Formats: sequence, C-alpha cells, structure tokens
Amino acid sequence: MIIKLPIVTKKEFNEETQELIVEKGTLDVEIDTSFKAHLKWEEQGFGQALGGIDLRTYTERVQAILDSKNPGKLELLSLLKLLYCYINSTKLPTFKDFLGLFDIEIAEEVLEKIRVVLEQVGKSATKN
Repeated sequence: MIIKLPIVTKKEFNEETQELIVEKGTLDVEIDTSFKAHLKWEEQGFGQALGGIDLRTYTERVQAILDSKNPGKLELLSLLKLLYCYINSTKLPTFKDFLGLFDIEIAEEVLEKIRVVLEQVGKSATKN
C-alpha cells in the first residue's frame, strides 16, 4: 500500500515580513509490515537504545499513546522512529535526514499517516 507522507520541502525566513515560510510537499512511501521493518528497527539500534525491546512491543506502546491521548511534541520523535521502520521508498533518506523532512507545522498530518500505518500493521498482525 502506497501512502503520501506529508513533508516540509523548504523553510525560509522572510526578512521583509519577519515571517517563517514553510513549503509543504509529499513523499510516496510503501507501508511495509514484513520482517524488513523489524530488521530496520534492529539496524537503526532503536531497540537497543530503549533497553532491548523489539519492534512489536514498541508498536504496542506507540498504539497505546495514540489511543489514550493526542501525542505531544516530545512523543513525536518516538512516533517517527516507528514510522521510519514501517515504510519504504527509494527516496527515503537516513533516519537523521528523515527527521529533517518534518516540522511541528505538519505534526497533525504526520500523526494521521502514522495512524494509517498502524492500522495496516494491525491488519497484518491479525492475519498471522
């Protein structure tokens, strides 16, 4: 399944108007619920940094965050880690560069896409 991930394509401060101008775009990505997502989780070292948890456990934690409340800015990084593991694209940069594609101005749009991805992950898990 291909989704259009909202991204920030350009940020520029206009000296004359004293305003920050944010240009938005999209990046086509494929939702990947295969073992490649788990491998990506391990390769990035996310689980090790979080005390050795696996992607499935982390997915359950993130789902609980999304179900219980509207995530704040601090939780957005956690959500982006999860999103990064469950998507694929030939244009997908490193995780560090991936983070640079987002900004708080598009946080709600990104959260909606994360919900879509988790819905697909849930459907995949119930099949197995």
